[in-house]
Amino acid sequence: MPASLHLLSLPVEILLKIVSYVDKPTQLERYTTQFSSEETCNQIAPLLSVCEVLRALAFERVCAKCSIEINDDSGQSLVTFEGWPKCQKLPHASTIAKYARRVSLKVDFWDILNGDACEILENAAWIQSAFPNVVKLNVLIIGNFIGGDFYTLEAKRQNMIQFAQSIRTIMPKASKVKIELDNGLKFIEKSQATSQLLNSLVETLYRDSVQRHLKIYVNEFQIGMLPSCITGLTHVVASIHHDSHATMMLLHKSAHSLQSLEMNFHNKTHVSYLVSGYDSSAIEYPNLYKLVLAEWTIDTPHRKPSTGNKHIPFPKLKLLSVDMEYPFSDETLFKGNSRTLECLMMRLDPITIDMLRTSDTFANGQYAKLRNVTVKSLDPFSEVQSISDYIYTSFVLKMSPALQVFIDKAVIMDHNKLSFFHNSPNLTGLRILNLPEMTVHMSSLVPLLKSLRQLEAVECKYILDDLGMSADCVRSTYYPLSARLKFISLTAYEEACDDVFRSIILLALVCPALMRCHMPHDWREKFNSYVDSTVEAQSLSLYQDRLLAIKYVEY
Repeated sequence: MPASLHLLSLPVEILLKIVSYVDKPTQLERYTTQFSSEETCNQIAPLLSVCEVLRALAFERVCAKCSIEINDDSGQSLVTFEGWPKCQKLPHASTIAKYARRVSLKVDFWDILNGDACEILENAAWIQSAFPNVVKLNVLIIGNFIGGDFYTLEAKRQNMIQFAQSIRTIMPKASKVKIELDNGLKFIEKSQATSQLLNSLVETLYRDSVQRHLKIYVNEFQIGMLPSCITGLTHVVASIHHDSHATMMLLHKSAHSLQSLEMNFHNKTHVSYLVSGYDSSAIEYPNLYKLVLAEWTIDTPHRKPSTGNKHIPFPKLKLLSVDMEYPFSDETLFKGNSRTLECLMMRLDPITIDMLRTSDTFANGQYAKLRNVTVKSLDPFSEVQSISDYIYTSFVLKMSPALQVFIDKAVIMDHNKLSFFHNSPNLTGLRILNLPEMTVHMSSLVPLLKSLRQLEAVECKYILDDLGMSADCVRSTYYPLSARLKFISLTAYEEACDDVFRSIILLALVCPALMRCHMPHDWREKFNSYVDSTVEAQSLSLYQDRLLAIKYVEY
């Protein structure tokens, strides 16, 4: 019986799992490697040539993401499918458009205003098939307009609405709509009129959508370009180079609907208006689960604001990232979210640590869901040298009773600091430990792996052998050292190859699950040669298959 008949007899749910298996990265891969979508697509490519069921499922994978670029110079729309394997010829867009789930549309602002974009779109060869199953729509508006045109404001408004309506007709199920105003987009004249035009475009594109994303860059040319009348935004990414008033007012109107907010400030004094209106009213974000704050430069010191005890602006945060000096004088960002916060990334300095310790923010293990912590110093030149190792490390490791991922980019740490990790009762469930600036000695790593039994991945600068034992002796003394360690990543580029390679071999001999090593690209040949010579010279032929099974992963 042909194999395809056996496949056809399987439930579609099973076939779907077969296809999805090859392109679903594990949590470990997300934190430790760059997942290659191109490699995944090439793995799926053979399925395009087999039975109809698997071919359809493969189409759903490789055609899921589509890009459309409207080009007025050529009078055409260029359609590409990002996941399509390079080894396969791309069919006409009209035959595979039904498989698309996400579309990214790139269009010039002026082409929308003068009606050219709508005309190109409606005359496209694939327009009849449309994109009936698209759920996510990303619209990138590029270009510039300086004025002096011959179109009335009403004519341009109608062109805006007609273009947006055409998009909605082509993609009737698009319920997650993202609109991005490109960083280079300029509109110097008639800024108030531009805002009205953008309101018309955005309101129509957002129609019937459950998620409303907006990405904006507020520079001197775009202050008046914000779609100021829009409400109900769910996701906002904003970079503010100038006056923040218009942006903050836009956020305040959507405070109760916002779910995700990413802000990049040129001046950290603007941060206070996130939680306080210009009339000093309290602003709260009851549904916000993701907050990312950053600044362009390390600014001059400023007077930090605080919030009252009853003001809880972010009660449901799951992810908090503060890539700047902590902007408040109290624990404003942590109020009320101890039961929800799962991921924390922040810069630390002595003042912030002292404030958080004084307020007992992380006392008594109250952040029970906090699994992922990434910390770094405020100033990369001064580091955190003014904080003792004990104060700094003990504070960080007490943030959560259930850490699974810990990434420390704060200081160039002494390897003796590892003792803080294997002596901490909070870290029994730690799975990933990332210390990119630390040189780790085997004498410190051995007790760490003994105590952290769930540890699967370690990233550091070097791993150096200081045990003074032969490979056979290390094997007989420590095997099995760790049953779960799968991945080692090294960040150094200096020439300490032989010492590092010896440590990798010793770890492979005592950690049966270790299969992947992440090292600089020019170390591959040296590593393979070292393994071969070591196997021959040290009578390790018994373990040759084990050592050769280690997969070398390049940067």
